[in-house]
Amino acid sequence: MRDVEELCAKLRRWPKRVYPDHRELAHEALELCRDLFKSPRVLLCIDEGEEPWLMIASVDDSGFTWREADHEEFLPLVREDLEEKAFYAEPRQDMTMSVRLGCGSRRAMEVSAAVHDRIRAELDGAPLMSVAARTDSVSARLFVGAPKVPIDAMLIMAEAVAIVLATHFEATNHARAAVQEALEQDRIRVARDLHDGLLQSFTGVVLQLETIHSTLETRPEQARRMITETQSMIMADQRELRRFVEELRPKTPTRRQMTFDFAARLEELRARFANQWGVRVTLDVKKIDPFVSSYLGQETFRLIHEAVTNSAKHGGASVIHVGVSTEGSVMAIEVTDNGGGFPFQGKMTLEQMRESRSGPMVLAERITSLNGSLTVDSSERGTTVMMSVPLGWGNS
Repeated sequence: MRDVEELCAKLRRWPKRVYPDHRELAHEALELCRDLFKSPRVLLCIDEGEEPWLMIASVDDSGFTWREADHEEFLPLVREDLEEKAFYAEPRQDMTMSVRLGCGSRRAMEVSAAVHDRIRAELDGAPLMSVAARTDSVSARLFVGAPKVPIDAMLIMAEAVAIVLATHFEATNHARAAVQEALEQDRIRVARDLHDGLLQSFTGVVLQLETIHSTLETRPEQARRMITETQSMIMADQRELRRFVEELRPKTPTRRQMTFDFAARLEELRARFANQWGVRVTLDVKKIDPFVSSYLGQETFRLIHEAVTNSAKHGGASVIHVGVSTEGSVMAIEVTDNGGGFPFQGKMTLEQMRESRSGPMVLAERITSLNGSLTVDSSERGTTVMMSVPLGWGNS
């Protein structure tokens, strides 16, 4: 019993953290198992199912190794009736192995049938303990060469080690899946922001340059004025790109937070649509709380930008009014135009848009990501888009 208690005390020292990948997990697990079972060499074979190779990690006096191997060279790792069991196997002179299971039974079998020859060679033909650790996506097997702890205590602890290993593999898999999902969502956001913002703006600049080219000889003064306006638009795009790149950089305590001038950005938007689209945009932002975070300022500005673009590009509006106000813990945004409206007539809520997959879906996706609300009232005489976004603080 004392042997089991000592082994449990060592097992409790296993770091309580989520590993970023299987390699780091294998390294730390093998170091612990080498100490736990007083072994000169330990081996961990990891089959990730969908991968076309077997990962083999080992730790001995020379350090840690990690390599890929062909499945055919090592599988099956152990005899079929031992795959789900913890066992201790000791070679005998008659080329068989004496195998002792966790339940205390003994059995003799041929060497090649109990453990794969390549695994035995990796452990120099020494006595070994083995146990499996499985999850839905990973099948791993631990081999401990020449352990120097009592067999009964070792087999009891082998089962505990298998549970701990499987738990860590599962946590690592979930962490990797979460990171992949976050990266995918971030790529979608970056692509959407570039398309909705800078790429559309660049298209407008190209159209402006084409107009300049056609008027350069006949109306040089107008062409020079348009060149100056285009320069201003490109400079605004440069600032937008700089802000965009700044958002993508990791946040550090020493990095200065870029300020966000909400009113100035809306004024840039008004000027851009006047110059590029010939659309008159009026603004009413007098009732907005100045304490709006940089992040929320960027996101709500993109909401307005998308709504105004829809009015000009798809609705054919010539006049667009943007009203922004904050009251309590909510920012209210209303964009009205005199265009032709959406293909549907009447009001549509965010929930109805998501169910029917119709209406301004990019706007709906942005609003959803901010936990806001959206209502669109569309008619042949124009459209009113009403959005509400929580600011993140209460009335107190």
